[in-house]
Amino acid sequence: MRAVAAALALALLAATVGAGAAPGASAEESRTVDAAVASMRGALVTLSDVALARALGLFGLGRSNGPITPAEVTRYVNAQLALREADQLAVKVSAEDVARAWEAAGGAALAARLEAAGIDPAWARRLMEDGLQVERFVELRFQAFAFVSEAEVDEALGPGPRDDTTRRAARERLRDERAAKALAEWTDEARGRARIRVLAAGPWPAPFSLGPEPGR
Repeated sequence: MRAVAAALALALLAATVGAGAAPGASAEESRTVDAAVASMRGALVTLSDVALARALGLFGLGRSNGPITPAEVTRYVNAQLALREADQLAVKVSAEDVARAWEAAGGAALAARLEAAGIDPAWARRLMEDGLQVERFVELRFQAFAFVSEAEVDEALGPGPRDDTTRRAARERLRDERAAKALAEWTDEARGRARIRVLAAGPWPAPFSLGPEPGR
């Protein structure tokens, strides 16, 4: 039954919603084709999901107006796996943190750009909250347990005296590398359990663009 629902949703999402509209058309009229590109445990991932996350610079996705690549879809799916785990572990972020992140990203100006592209700012704000939740999950689940001993710092730096700043930088680098390795191993295991399916071949044209950020 889920497979049938996913197939129906894919057919609906892949329908054209005004691609190639004339200049001056409204955002709704000029929006390009959206499509479901992957599924995990029956939940669909669409091009617009990835495009919005990328436009906001979330989940480690770099901002770009180019085609959406399979690697970007994979990164988005991996973030969704982490988000599900964060929900199960009751990892939360405060409304104040979300508000600060929203304002730092542009606040009202960002909302205006989103609306001009036909995107609900509330959707973007929820996605931003998801991004913060994933960051918090990684911090608590992996970085907090990436212990680095003084002996490991000595080995990384090699012979000779080092000041506290140099040692601190080396310790943080080793911790980040260890946390990244643990996260990658967890992600591989989580992907194996998630029944991920690729529903279309990429790269794919982005369904919308926010254009360059003001002042750039």
